[in-house]
Amino acid sequence: MVKKNWKIWNNNHKVEERTYARTLKKLPEMESAKQLQKIIKKDYRKKMKVLDVGCAAGHYLHNLNKIDKNIDYTGIDSTVKYIKFAKKTFKDNSNCDFFVEDIFKISKKHHKKYDITYCCNLLLHLPSIEKPISNLLKTTKKICIFRTLASKNTHLSKFLYDDKLNSKGEPVNFVYQNTFSFNFIKRVLRKNGAKKIRILQDEFKGNNVNKEFKKYQNKQSAVTQVIKNDIQIAGSKVFEWKWFKVFL
Repeated sequence: MVKKNWKIWNNNHKVEERTYARTLKKLPEMESAKQLQKIIKKDYRKKMKVLDVGCAAGHYLHNLNKIDKNIDYTGIDSTVKYIKFAKKTFKDNSNCDFFVEDIFKISKKHHKKYDITYCCNLLLHLPSIEKPISNLLKTTKKICIFRTLASKNTHLSKFLYDDKLNSKGEPVNFVYQNTFSFNFIKRVLRKNGAKKIRILQDEFKGNNVNKEFKKYQNKQSAVTQVIKNDIQIAGSKVFEWKWFKVFL
């Protein structure tokens, strides 16, 4: 049974305080945001509608505006404080909107409304991904893009922010860091109507990742760093990032 306390960002939204700083441009853009921009640019055409699922405080919009300063953007996230922050920050941008939505039950008003839907760095933090992937594909008419941990085998794990356990010996403050197998993800995608699936290698500059790690390692747990041979890790776990580009 999935516990209700897995959404640590609802109880302590500061576990991702970097999203606020990035939205205000007080931190450099993420390496994944740079690659997302490149991936979307290849297929984007004027007047396309774009949906950001798990948008946090909306910092990815800065990168999309480099593609089209008038891009028709919608961001959704289940954390109310993130959405309030995004609405306040981008209140003068008439081409974007933000809604409180849960990836496990996205409202029907978003179904088949967007030309491109993307979801970056969220699926690994969910207790399961079958329903979320199904919901992602329901929102788009053409293309779905997501970045998550994927490998040959599935590896389910939790990162504990502290050593607090409840009376049953279960962690209290944790975040999922799940890796799902390529075969499992492909099977879920095909089951939900995917016609073509492309898997892209993750691109990043290790020095940029490590600069942020050095700045935040004592402020925030689970910050990723890069070690020899361009291997990304968080704590003791290797992060095998991959991009999935799905055509419907």
